[in-house]
Amino acid sequence: MDWNAFETAWYDSGCHSLADLAAVHPGERLYAAAFHLFYSDDIQILPPALAANTEAAVHQNNGYSTRFAPPEWRWDVLDAASDPMRPWYQRLSEEFLTAGTDAAQDATMDALEAAHDHAMARVCRAMTTTARRGGIHDSLPADFVVVILEGQRGEKEADLIRASVDPQVLATVPELVEHLGEFKGT
Repeated sequence: MDWNAFETAWYDSGCHSLADLAAVHPGERLYAAAFHLFYSDDIQILPPALAANTEAAVHQNNGYSTRFAPPEWRWDVLDAASDPMRPWYQRLSEEFLTAGTDAAQDATMDALEAAHDHAMARVCRAMTTTARRGGIHDSLPADFVVVILEGQRGEKEADLIRASVDPQVLATVPELVEHLGEFKGT
């Protein structure tokens, strides 16, 4: 897998989708985007969803804030971002499925998951940098952030957040720091 080309493809697709979204909704204040819904099984690996939310869409749900809960966001799945990535994930699935024995498939899957997480974290950091410089759309605020928020990973989500958001950027998003503090041992 050419991870550099993979990251570039995600970066281009994600930035383009966010720019289009901001352009279509000029009166909305987008504050964050997040990758979530990472999925793999014994047959396929699917692209994660890119979600985006606005300040106006944040609300309390059963005593917790939806600020960093992508399934609760206004745009929880931006198909325009993930659809172009499907061929990449078909290649990842083929690589996984050709591993042979169950033990080899498990080892390959672990390696692919780790490489994928690292690549997606770098995509998030690059998109955040571009957004904060005004390079995605001029309506995105200076504190806009792109992050991995994969609630299905339990305690590992804290590591994914830290990997996907530069520490200097994280310090400028107190609500995300607060969300990160909800994980034990952080």
